[in-house]
Amino acid sequence: MQVTRAMAMVAAAKLRRTQTALVSARPYAEKIKALLARVAASVSGECVHPLFVQREEKRIVLVLFTGDRGLCGSFNANIIRYAEEFLHKNGRGVDLYCIGKRGRDYFRRRGGRILEQVIDLRGRVSLEATRRIASQLQGYYTSRSTDAVYLCYNVQVSAMISRGRIEKFLPLDPAAMGWKQTDAAAEYIFEPSREEVFAQLLPRYCESRLYAVLAETLTAEHSARMLAMNNASQNCEELIDTLTLRMNKARQASITKEIGEIMGGAEALRK
Repeated sequence: MQVTRAMAMVAAAKLRRTQTALVSARPYAEKIKALLARVAASVSGECVHPLFVQREEKRIVLVLFTGDRGLCGSFNANIIRYAEEFLHKNGRGVDLYCIGKRGRDYFRRRGGRILEQVIDLRGRVSLEATRRIASQLQGYYTSRSTDAVYLCYNVQVSAMISRGRIEKFLPLDPAAMGWKQTDAAAEYIFEPSREEVFAQLLPRYCESRLYAVLAETLTAEHSARMLAMNNASQNCEELIDTLTLRMNKARQASITKEIGEIMGGAEALRK
């Protein structure tokens, strides 16, 4: 019980840290998305960057976000189940980009095609790691090594509930991102060029989106671990109470038996 209580306290501290990172990243992510929406709407219908190019999805990269450790309830099992359903639906043309040991170990034992792995995050949101992952994923798509990139991660619905989600990361879909034709009323003069502007904005948008997903899944993981350890501590308390009651009953029975034997001996001596 002391171990599980300590683990719950550690998970609570990490949860507060990841929640702070998630909340702090939202203003930047929303602002760059709005900026990109206005600029992209002004060149609607024109292909100004390779990340906008839509291709037939013959080869897919699935980025799977799991934890490096267990003891967090059904957190890892649920998201692995979502990934298995995606693999079953899309056949053999899916490569796995595993972030977290649990997902990597699970699919390695079952012969999954693991393209890359990131297992050194230690439950923390890392901007450097996010940039490295985003750069790799963009490189896979622009080099035509893959036709689409999907993210598979947990979203925290409430303090006790998290749900799996699979969403497309690349290529970028203006309609899915909320870019409206009405935003095209303003005409922009691009300096030095449209291509250069998008070459700077799009990687930043991808990094901010991936950072938010990483913070979201780590928040869900720490919340699940804190809940699991609190439940384990409560089970320990109930077990201690049950064993204490059983021990007291056994001791009382032993005392009653000894008293009965003494009284029986005394009665025998009187006779």
